[in-house]
Amino acid sequence: MSSWVTALLDSAVGRWCGVPQATALQRASGEEQCFSGTVLLCGKTSEHSVLLRQHLSALPDIRFDESSEQPLQVIIFDGTALQSTAQLDLLWQQLHSVLPRLAKNGRFIVLARSVLHAADADAAAAAGALSGFTRSIAKELGRFGSTANLLSLDQGVQQSLLPVAEFFLSKASAYVTGQVVSVRAAKITQVNSWQKPLQGKTALVTGAARGIGAAIAKTLTEQGAKVIGLDIPQAEQALVALMQQLEGKPLLLDISQATSAELVSDWLTQEGIKLDILVHNAGITRDKLFHRMTETQWTQTLDINLRAVQRINTMLLERQQIQTEGRVVLLSSMNGLAGQKGQTNYASSKAALVGYCQFMATQNQWGITFNAIAPGFIETQMTAAMPAIPREVGRRLNSLNQAGVPEDVALAVAFFARPDAAGLNGSVLRVCGQCFIGA
Repeated sequence: MSSWVTALLDSAVGRWCGVPQATALQRASGEEQCFSGTVLLCGKTSEHSVLLRQHLSALPDIRFDESSEQPLQVIIFDGTALQSTAQLDLLWQQLHSVLPRLAKNGRFIVLARSVLHAADADAAAAAGALSGFTRSIAKELGRFGSTANLLSLDQGVQQSLLPVAEFFLSKASAYVTGQVVSVRAAKITQVNSWQKPLQGKTALVTGAARGIGAAIAKTLTEQGAKVIGLDIPQAEQALVALMQQLEGKPLLLDISQATSAELVSDWLTQEGIKLDILVHNAGITRDKLFHRMTETQWTQTLDINLRAVQRINTMLLERQQIQTEGRVVLLSSMNGLAGQKGQTNYASSKAALVGYCQFMATQNQWGITFNAIAPGFIETQMTAAMPAIPREVGRRLNSLNQAGVPEDVALAVAFFARPDAAGLNGSVLRVCGQCFIGA
């Protein structure tokens, strides 16, 4: 979706004018493991870094740095054992000379103790400092296509750390940086393979006919799931064609209808299907300055983006049509988190999904997890129709100096959908390249 404007800004002329230049991101393409390369583990050794070292040592093509000068693919700083702000000097002492060795498209991960489980105020302050440090480093590393993220660990986190760390080490997280993700203690029997981790699972994706929804349906299928694609009757041709390609099932339905939840439930009953994965991707925009917005524009946006999600979830949970240990993933938005002029209705609906997600995660619904994803500027037909200058600004308004692609969002959805992602519940993951607004 490039244009002559893009080509000009990415040329020597753009560089001379000071336009931020992007490093091409290495994205996932069916890897058999999370990554390969050289790893440096530093910080204060704890059970978490010991566990990670043991896990990564069992993978092929991974080497641990032994004070050499070779480039590093991964740097992991273990800050979970920091007990005071005085110990924050370790960040400079151990990282100042090694961070320049991180290769392009490298990964920097910080492990931190959850502030809520700190021993005292000083330890909580130290844990909080790691968040600011990580977000700042992410902005410094972004021009190299490298990412930096922090995993905040609750008490008792052991095996549930491993799949989360793998995701943030992998190419699947290429457009995720500057994020703080809470990892909870959860029983994990095994870490899933990177090849078809969703084998045997059944997923329902709303708004699946095109754009991000179609990318989600394709990615879930590639990872082994059987997909049901739901979209409005007007999208019948595109939806049926996609489901035929994916060997999935189309479900034509307008979820804004008051009876939509019952219709979905009845259809699942008729087909003899229980869901393992439910992805709420469908959404609309009806942009207008608030004082000019009609009641229809307000209510229609909230009905589709929010209330339909609540109705469908309530119905399927009541009728136990989501399997035990199921996965529910909601698509929020960076504009929902940051707010946007002319989008009071859209931002309200998307922010509401975050609050809803975080509450549902506390309800212990048969091991079902609820997580949300907030995409930033993603290349779609909608962004392609934007005026050239606002589009180019939007693309570069993040630490990686580029837009994301629908597959970036889809890979994050697929990760939340994995059986071994049980340690993530109530998370809100920004897939935005560390957008400068709202990140």
